[in-house]
Amino acid sequence: MNASPKDIENRPKELLDLPRYRCLPEEPFYIDLEKSIGQFLFNDIFDLDGVQPIEQEVINLSTEKKDGVPLFGVNPSKEAIDFYKKRGDDFQMINVVVCCYGFEEKDGKLFGLPYHISIRPAQNKGLPANISIEWIEQFDLSRVLDGQPHYMGYNPFSNAFGLFATGNMPVNENIFSDTVGFVYQSYFLSSKYSQQDVCDPGMCTALLGESRTILNDYRKFRFSRYFKRFINIEPIKIWGCDSPIELFLLQAMHSFNLRPKIQMHIFKDGSSFPSLHSMWEGGVRTKSLAKTITEADFFFEEQRIAVFCDSVAHHSTPETIAKDKAIDASLNEIGIHSIRISGPDIVQSPMSCAKRVADIVNGG
Repeated sequence: MNASPKDIENRPKELLDLPRYRCLPEEPFYIDLEKSIGQFLFNDIFDLDGVQPIEQEVINLSTEKKDGVPLFGVNPSKEAIDFYKKRGDDFQMINVVVCCYGFEEKDGKLFGLPYHISIRPAQNKGLPANISIEWIEQFDLSRVLDGQPHYMGYNPFSNAFGLFATGNMPVNENIFSDTVGFVYQSYFLSSKYSQQDVCDPGMCTALLGESRTILNDYRKFRFSRYFKRFINIEPIKIWGCDSPIELFLLQAMHSFNLRPKIQMHIFKDGSSFPSLHSMWEGGVRTKSLAKTITEADFFFEEQRIAVFCDSVAHHSTPETIAKDKAIDASLNEIGIHSIRISGPDIVQSPMSCAKRVADIVNGG
């Protein structure tokens, strides 16, 4: 099978024989984000549907109430439509895109294993598309995911994708399964929302507790990440691997039944968090990042082993080598063993590199 122009570069040939690698599975499968990324980030993404961000003024316009509380659905009410028309909003359709590195059977079901989550806008002639309130008025937003929308040839490490499509995903296309971007959620970002009036997602704020500082940290993140208008079609990473060599090693480790955490923040007190979201959920303020030792590409919590994929571009100068050694020493002080694997070694033989990790993780 030949690589498409949108394929990830330098794909190792020895990965091609892995199960369900060259194409999607023939059987139906599910993506269980919550088990992969944690409850907090899962809830955060789950809330991204309909018109966003949700404003209290828009909620209060609803004439449908239950026990005196306005009812609010995915589709804006007639009153909300009139409000947006009067305010002069237009909208960008934003897709939450999930890519999977492999597939795994659990309890008789097949699951895709995520390695990357990003958001990107729908486009028109190479630019973010603007959608009118009249279009939204005529469309049932609850059906936006009908037909399993997806990007074929989606390279999450670049701005490249081959085709946006809906309907049954072809099994025998000349495209690798890890370059199919599944649209997990879609939302419509309003242009003139009032930041002061935006409501917080209840499922997340319930996990945050009573701290106003933590809540404000979380709000700043949501506005900067989800609710900032796109000026180009460059996707924004939400979670996951940062480079192809990380993906290749992850796929090889999966064949050795290794399931590390992806992108783990490790702190001087020995604590670790797989994302900023889990820090908020755990009640740790984001300013604690000032005391971080590093962000490991992969982390085995039980064995206290951090794995780093060191590219030549970022880990070959005397300064970067010294920095890496200092990080390893700091990790060793809190009982964490470092494994560093070079990018060229991964590209040459990810299986050999994964076996090296497996031997250490399994105490060999």
